[in-house]
Amino acid sequence: MKLSNRSIYFVLAVAVLAVGAAIFSTGSRAQEEGWQILRADYGFRNQRTDVTDILKDLVGRGGVNGRVVVNNQTMGGDPAVGKDKSLRIFARNRRNEEREFNFNEGAFVEARMFMVRRDDWDDRPLGYGEREDASGLRIIRAYYGVQGHTVNVTDLLRSRVRERTLSFVVTNSALGGDPAIGADKVLIVVYRYQGNETAAAVREGNALTIP
Repeated sequence: MKLSNRSIYFVLAVAVLAVGAAIFSTGSRAQEEGWQILRADYGFRNQRTDVTDILKDLVGRGGVNGRVVVNNQTMGGDPAVGKDKSLRIFARNRRNEEREFNFNEGAFVEARMFMVRRDDWDDRPLGYGEREDASGLRIIRAYYGVQGHTVNVTDLLRSRVRERTLSFVVTNSALGGDPAIGADKVLIVVYRYQGNETAAAVREGNALTIP
């Protein structure tokens, strides 16, 4: 049977609408499940870095245009140079069911798929102090410690910005104390520079330089 041009356009329109509806319903179902992020790591096989706090912060802020790209910049570094990395998200829904989500490097995480409960280190109103200075560098959020034992050092880092640069060695004394005595701590910084938002993670004893 030969279709007229009008019939072909109608069939194509229905197909596009069906695909769009499927994608929308998938995202809506995921959102309705209320998946709460429990833990997240990024890397390759056993070379993985805990990125729970970074991911919660980026998802909680809605990402960029509703999405969070999975790459070394947004995840705060490269834990396995030269390898094809992935992001693993361990989450729990309202029915107390747990699930693992996997995203390959270069993929996007739809922020609306997950719910983020504000942690102790994030006890201020959203957008508090996020004023971009004349240099174009904005420290959005910064915290220091290990998972479950972190302190908010956002204001401290903002006060250290000098001439478009933030640069210092990550130590307990430089960051106002030791939030987890005996543990190897990490400084995680979410920042915007000249319109581009990204994150950095620096281990205790190493130097942080932004940008």
